[in-house]
Amino acid sequence: MLFEYRVVHSDRKTIAIQVDEDCNIIVKVPSYAKREDVDAFVLKKKPWLEKAVKKQMQRKANRKEYTDEQIKEMRKRAKEFIPQRVEYYSRIMGVKPAYVKINSAKKRHGSCSPKNGLNFSLFLMDKAPRFVDYVVVHELAHIKHHNHSKAFYDFVARFMPDYKEISKM
Repeated sequence: MLFEYRVVHSDRKTIAIQVDEDCNIIVKVPSYAKREDVDAFVLKKKPWLEKAVKKQMQRKANRKEYTDEQIKEMRKRAKEFIPQRVEYYSRIMGVKPAYVKINSAKKRHGSCSPKNGLNFSLFLMDKAPRFVDYVVVHELAHIKHHNHSKAFYDFVARFMPDYKEISKM
């Protein structure tokens, strides 16, 4: 086998593969899965795995370490800046979040809860303001569309027509 990977048996019905932040490959399988079936599945997913491992390696190389003081300062800036942007865009988009929280998530820039609460990472303060606006618009759009459907992206595009370019920043 080209890749080394760890198999995790659980009470699930499908096979799932993930590449963690340290570039370890984890394959989650139903408890009844046979090793040869898992090996065949992983081999079939080889092109995806190569891309995923490469992407994680790039992320790991680009990962920035922050001091406690930097994190404290970014949290302060985020608590000032992000709610203002949420208020601005929520008015023009015609949606209202239940709440806005700033957290220290490193793997996602923002999220929208099922009850329309918005969460944003303080690490957004290391990004361009236009990218922060994109994340705000994206999460506000989830209040209207709790998915990533065509209707969701059409709604995002109404307020940020260049969102595709911005999302790659």
